[in-house]
Amino acid sequence: MPNYKIFPKLPLLSYIEKVHIRYRPGAQNVETCRRLMLMLLNPQIHKKYPQLKYSYELLSYNERPEIHLTVSPNVPLRFYADLYTLEDIHRIIDSHQYKAHVSYTKTHSLEADDGTDD
Repeated sequence: MPNYKIFPKLPLLSYIEKVHIRYRPGAQNVETCRRLMLMLLNPQIHKKYPQLKYSYELLSYNERPEIHLTVSPNVPLRFYADLYTLEDIHRIIDSHQYKAHVSYTKTHSLEADDGTDD
């Protein structure tokens, strides 16, 4: 029996408006922040997601590493990066991404009502 993927998983950065990363380089349990920051600094990501805005803070004091995400439309989320991996974060924000994807599909569909009656 063939395996169908009716609802494929969206990429991690799709429908994300803003990313803010706070961490102290060299501290323990900051691998999630480091991986996300390297992903955001990749030039191919800028081409694929031109609307994505990101910022980061490199802390000089011992503070818990944090990742702040704003998922479209204006859903702010905060994660402590010492507790979550990127896969965990992706699993959590997946429902918000699909809501944004469905609303985008409804508004940009060929069948969408454009308000003009012929």
